[in-house]
Amino acid sequence: MKVISLLAQKGGVGKTTLTLHWAVEAERQGMGSVAVIDTDRQRSAIKWFERRGEDSPLMLQANENNLTDAIEACKENGVDLVLVDSMPHAGTSSLVAARMADLAVIPCGHSVLDIEAIGDTISIINRAKTPGVIVVNRGRHHSRITEQAADLLKDYGLPVCPTRIMRWAALEDAFIDGRAVAEVEPNSKAAHQITDSWEWILKQLKRT
Repeated sequence: MKVISLLAQKGGVGKTTLTLHWAVEAERQGMGSVAVIDTDRQRSAIKWFERRGEDSPLMLQANENNLTDAIEACKENGVDLVLVDSMPHAGTSSLVAARMADLAVIPCGHSVLDIEAIGDTISIINRAKTPGVIVVNRGRHHSRITEQAADLLKDYGLPVCPTRIMRWAALEDAFIDGRAVAEVEPNSKAAHQITDSWEWILKQLKRT
């Protein structure tokens, strides 16, 4: 079983959005049984699952005190891949999520505030001694600022996903009835960016 934790100490960078889209994408690509563990008190991933009305991906809720138990339960029940949607501004639970992960994925926006805040998250994965990568998310259309942000993020010394995920309405609209963009608009640019970014993450996971 492999575990990927999405971490960001700053809120609003799209952790939950990417977690859920990638979970569906992983199942679409035949990765077997996929589980999402929602550690956010807002329960956004849990609410999406309730609207979805399906049994997959599997959905669990946990906190810093029982996250380890939740991951172990997934392993005991034959889950092949676990995606952990972590909380912002929660150093302790983020550290636990990082330590339990085979790979930590750090979503980051293009703003200066997003880029400056990422250092705290990198410190957490360094403490956990977990390999990490950065994904530029919620990019601005038809603007050089997204690529400029990616160039700045490379200075942190972690691999940066070559696919920039733009701020597509389809990524959020798909959640209205508990679906993912690949199930609503499979031929859209948004769907292709989710697929391409996920395939890149899998390559990084294999390297670990």
